[in-house]
Amino acid sequence: MYILGVDGGGTKTKAFLFHKTKGFLWETEAEASNPHSTSYTHSTKVVSQIIDKAYASNHLSENADLSLGLGIAGLGRKEDQRKWLECFQETSSYGHSLNEIVIENDGAIALYSETYGEDGIVSICGTGAVTLGIHQTKTDRVGGWGHVIGGDPGSGYDLGSQALIAVFNQLDGLGPKTALTNLILNGEGLHQIEELIPIIYQHFEKQRVAAFAKYVFQAVDLEDDIAIKITQKAAKQIANRGKILFERLFQTMERDVPFILAGGIFQNDFIVKKVKDELTLTPSLKVLKSQNSPVIGSIVLVLKQQGYSPEEIKKMLINRGKEVQ
Repeated sequence: MYILGVDGGGTKTKAFLFHKTKGFLWETEAEASNPHSTSYTHSTKVVSQIIDKAYASNHLSENADLSLGLGIAGLGRKEDQRKWLECFQETSSYGHSLNEIVIENDGAIALYSETYGEDGIVSICGTGAVTLGIHQTKTDRVGGWGHVIGGDPGSGYDLGSQALIAVFNQLDGLGPKTALTNLILNGEGLHQIEELIPIIYQHFEKQRVAAFAKYVFQAVDLEDDIAIKITQKAAKQIANRGKILFERLFQTMERDVPFILAGGIFQNDFIVKKVKDELTLTPSLKVLKSQNSPVIGSIVLVLKQQGYSPEEIKKMLINRGKEVQ
């Protein structure tokens, strides 16, 4: 009757406790649980601690009927999912006591949080970027290979990198003037662009580069040509990845296929519009901006496994407590 849904990322882990008749009961946050950016042992430990907290905070009995839905970054391959489950069973006191455990990657739950279990495509653009498609028993992906391999086009890292290239091109006389220069100087509290060098290269983190993406969108609002071109290029790359997965998985579909845009980059309406514009010649691909927390999708995983239809799942989740933000 209880489902604990977990969204495990590289920055933090979020969880919701759902009851089939009582609705949403509880939510919490914990540290990162991506096993590749931490470790499998650390990842399973974080999830175990969340389960502990769920039992204690909700006064659940030891024999409570509890299922676990997991959407964890880095677990896109079945081998990795098996490895995670084996580690969980070896290290956690809950390894064999839960009703069921359903494991997927964070892309699947980002999709299902909007489609309630229907097939479709999702583009996740945050610090990194990946596009995932699910159709029946087939799952496919484009991108998501990390910032070192190809720069994760459409990601915050990609946009931030392009912003930095533009301002240093202006400095070197290799490119035109751009509003990005003053925006970055003012936003970072700097006097000269050269002061960015120690900021970027000392204790390098891709999240720090991704933080410069916000200046691209600020410059777009100022109608800066360079920022508009950067954003249009990113939108085209995102749309192309969607089209590739549509052609691989859904060409024979007679109904519209949802293409969910999830992640912080899509908080900007300009890039959402440009992605839609790029897909005008693919009308069967219905672009939707994500509205729900991905944790919803981890609960959907379990309900789908239990045989509920997308229509039943949607009614159950929306009518029982809240449609979680």
